[in-house]
Amino acid sequence: MNRKLICPGLPVILILFCTANVCAQSQEKGEGTSTKLSYIDNSSKKMEQITGDCDWTIWDATIDFGPPVSNPNATCKPTVSQTVSRADVLGQGLGYSFEHKGKLIFLFGDTIGANIGNGDGPAYYPGWTTVQNTFQYLAGDTMAWSPTKRAEDGLLLNYFLSSDQTHALLVQPMYATPRCFPDGTCGTALPMGPDDIPNSGISLNGQIYIIASTGSTVTSAGGDYSKNYSVLSKFDENAGTFSAGRTISSVPDGGHFVYLSLREFPQESEGWQSFFGEPFVVIFGTGEYGNSNIYLSIVPRSGFESGAGTRYFTGLDKLGNPTWGPSDGASNVPVVTDLDPNNPTITNLSVVYSRQLGLWLMTFNGGRYPGPQRVNTTGVYFTYATAPWGPWAPPQLIFNDCRDNAEGNYIFYYSKTAKDNDCPAALSGVTIFPASAGPAGPTIGPQDSTGNDPQTTRGGGFAPEVIERFIEVDDNTLKIFYTLSTWNPYTVIKMESDFTITRDH
Repeated sequence: MNRKLICPGLPVILILFCTANVCAQSQEKGEGTSTKLSYIDNSSKKMEQITGDCDWTIWDATIDFGPPVSNPNATCKPTVSQTVSRADVLGQGLGYSFEHKGKLIFLFGDTIGANIGNGDGPAYYPGWTTVQNTFQYLAGDTMAWSPTKRAEDGLLLNYFLSSDQTHALLVQPMYATPRCFPDGTCGTALPMGPDDIPNSGISLNGQIYIIASTGSTVTSAGGDYSKNYSVLSKFDENAGTFSAGRTISSVPDGGHFVYLSLREFPQESEGWQSFFGEPFVVIFGTGEYGNSNIYLSIVPRSGFESGAGTRYFTGLDKLGNPTWGPSDGASNVPVVTDLDPNNPTITNLSVVYSRQLGLWLMTFNGGRYPGPQRVNTTGVYFTYATAPWGPWAPPQLIFNDCRDNAEGNYIFYYSKTAKDNDCPAALSGVTIFPASAGPAGPTIGPQDSTGNDPQTTRGGGFAPEVIERFIEVDDNTLKIFYTLSTWNPYTVIKMESDFTITRDH
């Protein structure tokens, strides 16, 4: 069934909204198949820890920082990748993934090795690791690749290494000529300090592109992301270098694409040629971290590096067709909103495509309402659609730190007073406070009250990044697998969440 696509600045064109597997949910009854995905309660679970040498849940992490170690006989359940021993990666966040020449590429945020963060405290040796390495990551970011094919297998990470092979390669975009940056510094190196991260990437025509978000200001009071902007860079695998290119979007300019999730539009879908006459990239984005809904833009593959031809989603018309504008600004309309669209709290997002279902699948962090109710609404949300512009299904809460028994289990839980105890299940039977449960540390930064004391810093799940390669569809069940960061311990784990598939004919 043909529908008109209205796009200012482009010819009016026709596009068929059906893929080979599933037709659009907006079709009239009897013309196609409508697919519904329903989260299966209690199915979200930790599968494995993928960074560090030891699983912190097994390790008894009640360790006094520096000698003497309070528990010298801590049990180590080895991780598959042994990232400290092989790449000096003790902990990190994020884990955005995409395909490149048969490899599964992973991008990680601020990283810690055997030497503590910025060198602002004692080394993590010997309390947290037997590895000794004097390299300081200085809130630097890293990347790895994996040959692992199935979610059920242990995820093996092979980090891109420094030229001397002593630590993970730093993701450091460099400009060809010097310039001055919003933070007041000048030079050729894009500022990549605390909370400045390689937030997403894509492989096009054999070239790895990485999008870095920068401009963060981090203090003891928290982070300020109101000046952040995103920069496109190219990664040279052979040289291990990153060349910085165009600025994609800026929060101060009202931009909505500072934190991204990208995917090339599936060419097996009918009508893709009608957009630009060539393959194109679908870009989902948020603006200010923790203060944005999710927006959509599209760009032809040939214009991806320069940004030429980019169009921005401005809503659906009365017939349900997408409309587009030429600029990233106030006319943009979100494709997915937080629970309260007027007070959005979305941070990280991830969008992939399931060929078996013919559906776009999205996860994001959100639901951080002010007040006590946020303990029940904060977490990982999931939604889906037959086309990038939607309409998207109502988001479902698929992971909550407390509800899904993560706090006190594999996420450290701390409550200073009984009043602060908003997850009683994590401290079952406890009546004396302060109290805590779960593996404590290592954390990033000083391991004391001036930073993130492992014994008093409550952890929390963030950055749910779906691994498209691992998606499984078995009869009437969908299984998605995603990385999740836990803050304390400062590590990345692999998660699973399951859904019932209902097909209406």
